[in-house]
Amino acid sequence: MPSAGSIFGVFAARARDLEALALPRACLGCERPMPPGDASACCALCRHRMRTIAPPVCARCGQPLDVWSPTACGFCRDWPAGLAWAASAVWLEDGPARNLVHALKYGGWRAAAPVLAERIAAAAPARLRSVAALVPVPLGRARERERGYNQAALLAEALGRIAGVPVLAGALRRARETRSQTRLSPAERRRNVTGAFVAGADAARAPRGAAGTREGSPRLDGLAVALVDDVLTTGATLGAAAAALATLGPATIGALTFARATVPG
Repeated sequence: MPSAGSIFGVFAARARDLEALALPRACLGCERPMPPGDASACCALCRHRMRTIAPPVCARCGQPLDVWSPTACGFCRDWPAGLAWAASAVWLEDGPARNLVHALKYGGWRAAAPVLAERIAAAAPARLRSVAALVPVPLGRARERERGYNQAALLAEALGRIAGVPVLAGALRRARETRSQTRLSPAERRRNVTGAFVAGADAARAPRGAAGTREGSPRLDGLAVALVDDVLTTGATLGAAAAALATLGPATIGALTFARATVPG
């Protein structure tokens, strides 16, 4: 029997869809009315206000580097070897970027996912072209029931449609529930998600005809894949997810996120 939380999550998401039909359309970044004929969920001004990640950046993790020491990066020093690279589109700052993430993650606004996906595709076209499959970072069952969906899965699906890349939603699952990472230090974040992911119980299948794989194989042998999530803070969640995904045999594992947050102290 569905729990009260799961029923509420689905109802909240559907209520947002009905509200969008009943009320004047507003930008999810600033809440101002959208111009007539604009079918997007975000206005042009808010798109312009989001701050991109400017070079120089680390070739592996995408973190900005000191212009005086452009080869030294300590941000990804403790990342597992299995997470080969990460790229983010914008900084998670107060304003449109944070509002869009919150609208998708907590507000039930599925319409935010294509906006975020468009920014990722524009910021990392070469990375996106280099992968054969996208794997959304899974939510715990309780959180997914509460929200009515996994925001990373919606983001991956929107990104997959833009780039023509298949999405393997069942490649990973949460082995256990974890605490919210929001107020945790970097060390606490790593401990919180260590062992939190396992390869999907439904044996995720490689795209048909993909080079280096057997058709119908439950593995990802030889494939370049990318994890997809909404925000990168320390990389702890992505690192833990990559460690579990590596058991399926991909050639490389990267990560694509919409936003990059300031690392907590």
